[in-house]
Amino acid sequence: MPPALVTSRVDLIGALRGDSRSGLGAGGRLRSWLVGAEVAISVVLLTGAMLLFRSLMGFEALNPGLDPTNLLTFRVSIPAARYENVSRRTQFFGSAIEQIEHLPGVRSASAVIFQPFSGPGFGTWVNIEGRPPAKPGEELLALIRSVMPGYFRTLRIPLKQGRDFTESDNVEKSPQRFIVNEAFVRQFLHGERPLGKKINTLMEPKNPFGEIIGVVGDVREWSIDREPMPTVYYTYSQLSFTSMIFMVRAERNPLSLSEPARRIIRGLDPTQPIAEVRTLEDILGENFARQRFSAWLLSGFSIVALVLAGVGIYGVLAYSVTARTRELGVRAALGADARSIIALVLKTGARPVMGGVVIGIAGALALTGLLKSLLFGIGPRDLLTFLVVPCLLAAVALLAAFLPARRAAHLDPMEALRIE
Repeated sequence: MPPALVTSRVDLIGALRGDSRSGLGAGGRLRSWLVGAEVAISVVLLTGAMLLFRSLMGFEALNPGLDPTNLLTFRVSIPAARYENVSRRTQFFGSAIEQIEHLPGVRSASAVIFQPFSGPGFGTWVNIEGRPPAKPGEELLALIRSVMPGYFRTLRIPLKQGRDFTESDNVEKSPQRFIVNEAFVRQFLHGERPLGKKINTLMEPKNPFGEIIGVVGDVREWSIDREPMPTVYYTYSQLSFTSMIFMVRAERNPLSLSEPARRIIRGLDPTQPIAEVRTLEDILGENFARQRFSAWLLSGFSIVALVLAGVGIYGVLAYSVTARTRELGVRAALGADARSIIALVLKTGARPVMGGVVIGIAGALALTGLLKSLLFGIGPRDLLTFLVVPCLLAAVALLAAFLPARRAAHLDPMEALRIE
């Protein structure tokens, strides 16, 4: 519609005389404004896309604290009515893990009450023996995980100090023992030696103090983008549940073990199904899904906008060269060399591009704050991004302007002067 409206107001006398300035007029300015608008939109979209991609790269470079490769996970929920005491539950899950570990292609297996990267699960206040009770609002809060023996070995969570749980720790009436993570030591013990420290958790009001026997590396239990929280690990017999997540490390394809594992569970209890059969790599990938989708979507729009801006710049300059053929022929006849004609054409294209870049940067500064919730490790006003995007636009503009400028530089002055 805008070109049609502009055409309807062309100075017909000037156009019939071949006056290029009359033919360009408002139409030329409109084309320049449209190119500037395309460039501005490209700057905003490219800035957002680059921020999201840099954030996604930061996500994927994070160390989750464990090795997710070749890990099969599935949930087994046993009925409380038939497994009402701890010893029966411990026996069921222990037998299942032992039989699964003997399957061909299985390296190790264990179980935990909450899946890594699936949220906080349970938390509890922690008391440290010898310290006065914490004041309101200053309580020590830690995540709780109940695990079967072999859990840290199966997930390849490094043991930093002390020892792992053994089968003798996983007995209902054995002394209470804990394993904590490095975040627990950093935030709660402040440099004190953790091994041998006695702590009490408020899962039960009269819980006795138990000894810390080991320290393991931090795992991003909550989600991949959340810093590791202080975590206290129980043995299953000390904190039992009717629902457990099995972790099975395979030598190769972990999903190939799902059916053999299902048969083992049904062999122990014919009425017992398994659920949520997935790999830990898939679960970890779901943590990236929103950022990855947003990055690719915005990148698609930004590439389209960049192509449109490049085509717009080329179109405006190509038309400008055509409309100013006589003028350029006169300049060449009067001694203008190819370099000065190329500079003249590039200068014509530079005005809307520079205006669009300035407006685009202002718009990006105002709008990228909307992406704050999707960014990780960088801010919405990242300096590198705001330097790279204008340079990219400048390179595209230079490339788009080069062909018309080159054509203008090779005009034959005599041919140009003959054009009516």
